[in-house]
Amino acid sequence: MIGADNIPIVETNRLLLRGHRLDDFPAIFEMWRDPTVTRFIGGQPRSEEDCWSKFLRAAGFWTHLGYGYWIAEEKATGSVVGELGFGEFKRDLSPSIRGEPEAGWALAAPFHGKGYASEGVEAIVKWGDAKGFGARMSCIIDTENKASIRVAEKCGFSETARTTYHGAPTIIFHRD
Repeated sequence: MIGADNIPIVETNRLLLRGHRLDDFPAIFEMWRDPTVTRFIGGQPRSEEDCWSKFLRAAGFWTHLGYGYWIAEEKATGSVVGELGFGEFKRDLSPSIRGEPEAGWALAAPFHGKGYASEGVEAIVKWGDAKGFGARMSCIIDTENKASIRVAEKCGFSETARTTYHGAPTIIFHRD
């Protein structure tokens, strides 16, 4: 059986990026049902059923693709800060980003504005570089999500296209 202990651990100054554990689900559900968190990611709080599917998908990415999402845990407290990593979502986007590791991140509202997103994304980008992802890394961000746009740019992503995803204006970024 593949579990959280089979997922590489990535450490930053303040974060431990590790595999999802079953006991992380309550914190992740709480995060994804918060309208502050979902404002630019789908626009609506997530149901428990949706969160559970998303939670299980994290393990599937690692099993089938060799990359995926980590839980970001605050080293000082052990608190779940959020989730970040890479996925392949088979998104219906034009231009397409299929086949590219797509970086993504979401942090619980109490951890917004503390630099955790930049710290975590920088670490996963370095991990992706070591795996040979290079400029193939992409991410998509709602045009109104100024904080995530700053994180992407700080971590070496540049805008390559504007599109619409699920009815929302969206920017596609790639690594320089």
